[in-house]
Amino acid sequence: MTKIASWITAGSGQEGKALAGVRIAARLKQSGRAETKVVFFGPGVQLLDEASGELREALESLKGAGVPILACQFNAQQLGATDRLKAYGVDLQSAGDVLVQLTEEGYQVVGY
Repeated sequence: MTKIASWITAGSGQEGKALAGVRIAARLKQSGRAETKVVFFGPGVQLLDEASGELREALESLKGAGVPILACQFNAQQLGATDRLKAYGVDLQSAGDVLVQLTEEGYQVVGY
């Protein structure tokens, strides 16, 4: 099966860009066409922490579809968002480790 990871670095003011990555991941998973994961890195971690409106709804849909949501643990620490993101169900890991793991597992990484 195809494996696709959405790598989201879109920050404040770029919600639409992040929303595209989140929505495509949910649709691919729901259609059964691909295994998907969503990873937030850099400015994307702050956007994830502050998500509201359409982006928050899309993230809820993503979680409901069983798509893993990951974020850089170091970015979360810098923002003081570690506890909030963990409580929301985000898996915090080193972005470098995640990127290596994704490529080793055969994921195509698509940036948003």
